[in-house]
Amino acid sequence: MKKLLLSLMFVGLLATGCSLNSGNVIMKVNGEPITQGQFDKRFDEWVGGSIFAQNKDAVKDPNNMLYTIFKDKVVNELIYDKLLEQEIKKRNIVVTNEEYEKEVEKLIKTVGSKNELNKSLRARNISPSQFKRFTMNQLQVSKLADSISKTNVTEEDISNYYKKRIANFSYPEQVRASHILVLADADEYAAELKKKSPDITEEELKKRVDEEMAARKAKAEGILADVKNNPKEFAKIAKAKSDDRTSAKQGGELGFFSRKEMVKEFSDAAFSLGIGQISGLVKSKYGYHIILVTDRMEPGTYPFSKVKNEIEQTIKMQRQMNVINGLLTSLKNAATIEFVNKDYEPSELQKLVDNNEFDEEE
Repeated sequence: MKKLLLSLMFVGLLATGCSLNSGNVIMKVNGEPITQGQFDKRFDEWVGGSIFAQNKDAVKDPNNMLYTIFKDKVVNELIYDKLLEQEIKKRNIVVTNEEYEKEVEKLIKTVGSKNELNKSLRARNISPSQFKRFTMNQLQVSKLADSISKTNVTEEDISNYYKKRIANFSYPEQVRASHILVLADADEYAAELKKKSPDITEEELKKRVDEEMAARKAKAEGILADVKNNPKEFAKIAKAKSDDRTSAKQGGELGFFSRKEMVKEFSDAAFSLGIGQISGLVKSKYGYHIILVTDRMEPGTYPFSKVKNEIEQTIKMQRQMNVINGLLTSLKNAATIEFVNKDYEPSELQKLVDNNEFDEEE
């Protein structure tokens, strides 16, 4: 539950107020430009935070259907950002440093400590300056919603939310672990070779793939030997040698996770280890993992007192987002949107979404 509020905070709407990036203008919203640079940055953020992060270049290929899906999402989001930015300026909504500091204190109480907050931000690659900008923008959006319809959350609202969703506040057995990854996906490597050398024979392809996979396993075995000889240096070795660069920046730290959150081979190994124990090589579809378990948590349910403030913020945010969504619909309907570069006009897929021609489940 501690992760929930952070996840809710950093929604796409919070990118309002960004300075104008250099580059060609691709569209205008009520006469104000949105540039290629802004699109590229947001596109990279979306892909980088998705399950397709390892194949970013492939997703950027205009012939890839995923490109169209991400492109439409980013274009739509940039339009809404601009509309919000314009409305906030129009209503002269400002946030003071004092209000920002109070919001940070509330968030620290929710996640447990300043250290926990900083760890969550590092895990999401959010810098202090980005965090302040996101938080200030979130507060602006909150003020904008309240200027339209004041959001009140009662004790009864909070209690009913908890009772109706009690299962949402339970947690399974979890372990906290760090890992070192050596990528070794034979299919992915074979695809790379075929792309570079289309005429390669199956025999030569198999030979080169087998050689590469053997080399990567040998690399993993060498790293494992280093870790076993110097277990206290696990974080340092992870930072230097892990192919999972996101967790490597935190010394391989993955935080707490349940069995279902990881691939089976990884979970089976992690949950079989005691605190402080290091695994041997664990092979998954991604490659070879070396796992260090640092903590364990038995299953249970968060008490109402522990999640009360978070539930209040969640309800308030949901209600405010409903207000903002209604506002954005009316603002977009009334807006003059010019696609200077026609390549960025919404695809037929996005038009279906905008016209609500999909069921909510779909």
